[in-house]
Amino acid sequence: MIGSSRSPKLRAMAGAFRAAMSRSCDDIPAEWRAYPKVRFPRTIRHPGGFKVSGAPVGTFLRSALLIVGQKAFGRRYGGQDFYERVETDLAMRIMRAHFHGGAPKGAYCCKPCTLAVLAVLEENAIRYFAGPALARDVRRLIAERAWRFETPANAKMLAWSLG
Repeated sequence: MIGSSRSPKLRAMAGAFRAAMSRSCDDIPAEWRAYPKVRFPRTIRHPGGFKVSGAPVGTFLRSALLIVGQKAFGRRYGGQDFYERVETDLAMRIMRAHFHGGAPKGAYCCKPCTLAVLAVLEENAIRYFAGPALARDVRRLIAERAWRFETPANAKMLAWSLG
């Protein structure tokens, strides 16, 4: 679980999540204030009971930040610059995957990243997207075993994403 490790980076990330639940972004650790120039750990243990490693770590953490930020500050993050930067960064990454990488709309680069952004789409946490409609499209990809989902995804990750 994030923050249960002795790693200073994981503790800093846990601090960022706790700061999101406060009413002030002043408590966000300095290394997170420079977002998107943040170095993510190589591996995290997700609260859903699975490990995430490599590039999907950043996607899972960005998605978690947006969901937590929206719960703490409301729709559009109460104008908090930090969360708006996370939102814009994730939106641009998803759009780049579609326009330059050929990913279907709403999907991201790979199975784990697509599963990570599914919750963000369902919560309509990115103002630039029609989130619920894209979430339905992603769920359809998964159900039809299309695109990257032709082969099975990590069962625990899939169960967590599909709720």
